[in-house]
Amino acid sequence: MWRRGVIGLMLAGFWLTPLWAQPEDEPALDLSPKQRRALRTIQSRFQGRVQDVQIKLEARRVELAQLLQQDNTEKEAVKSKLGEILELEKERQSLSVDQIFECKEQLSPAQWGPYRRRLVRLFLERRNKGGQFPRRGSDPSSP
Repeated sequence: MWRRGVIGLMLAGFWLTPLWAQPEDEPALDLSPKQRRALRTIQSRFQGRVQDVQIKLEARRVELAQLLQQDNTEKEAVKSKLGEILELEKERQSLSVDQIFECKEQLSPAQWGPYRRRLVRLFLERRNKGGQFPRRGSDPSSP
């Protein structure tokens, strides 16, 4: 279950960085002006949709926290709220996948390879910056 959360964090990070921007250590994608405009349009369109889901997600998390603070909270109410949160996470991740494949449609096979590698690198960087749960025995203070 926590792996879904990690993937969600990685996919959420996708919205913050245009993957067609050229990192210093990688070759340029050589996008045409038409491709660049198309990718910006796709990112802009999806970013708004993801932000809408993110706002709902944050509201549901606050509601869950409020439920958990109550002395007489029913287990089913908490599970129901958790279900709402999971559905919103699923929607956000699905939007990320849709965006990736819409971007792919704008790229040649030669451009898709480097673009995909950048995407994977970004996912891994986000994961290593806090999206990954510590592994057993990785804590140097543990016996």
